[in-house]
Amino acid sequence: MLEHFKGDEVFVKKILDYQFQALQHQRMILTPFYNPHEREIVKSVIGKELKIESFGGFLNAENQRMIICPDYYMIDKDDFEIQLVEILYHQQFGKIHHKDILGALMNLGIKRECIGDIDDGQRCFFACTKQTYPYIAQTLKQIKKAKVRLQECYEDIEIVHDYISRSFILSSMRLDKVVSAMFKVSRQLASEAIRSGHVKVNYKIVEEVSYLCHNSDMVSFKHHGRVKIVDENKQTRQGNHVVSGYFYK
Repeated sequence: MLEHFKGDEVFVKKILDYQFQALQHQRMILTPFYNPHEREIVKSVIGKELKIESFGGFLNAENQRMIICPDYYMIDKDDFEIQLVEILYHQQFGKIHHKDILGALMNLGIKRECIGDIDDGQRCFFACTKQTYPYIAQTLKQIKKAKVRLQECYEDIEIVHDYISRSFILSSMRLDKVVSAMFKVSRQLASEAIRSGHVKVNYKIVEEVSYLCHNSDMVSFKHHGRVKIVDENKQTRQGNHVVSGYFYK
């Protein structure tokens, strides 16, 4: 089985262990927060032998915890042990953004898999595991220059992403050319970043500069952001591709 999941072998072994525990010991297994790529692997590995459900605290959450269990278990939202948290602060020092919130949480020494989505709209929220929340509530007192107060939230909050759309003309859909054009860096820098594991396609690290991107692929570049590629099905007279990049704000 592992040969079908190149680059994800360690993760697959962990899921196979979860599968064994759920089947042999009839246990309910609760995972950390997984991104869409990881959740697809879980579904592929587990198959239909067990029940699999996901929830991320927010409506339309990108990162979600999963429950793997025998079919007879009845699952509700409380079983996912997620705490939705609102960040309260005064904006005289400026608005805090997704990267500021994530950076502050990571600086507490918390593993990324314990933190779900972060919403930095008119109000700021994040999801975390219930086990992690008491420590965060005790230690997170400031983000950038703003003093913050955390409040448990029990509303239904929907994640709505804002995008900035830009058009590009690409001679090729190779990953190095996509990264270079869309993030406005040199081909050399783009190639080095890819080989160093700083670029992901659909949430998975891709280290091949010649990897061919496709319509609707999500490309993320560490410290630069992420963009969704939309093929406009148009070509220039020179045969170049006309694509749009939808950049997450």
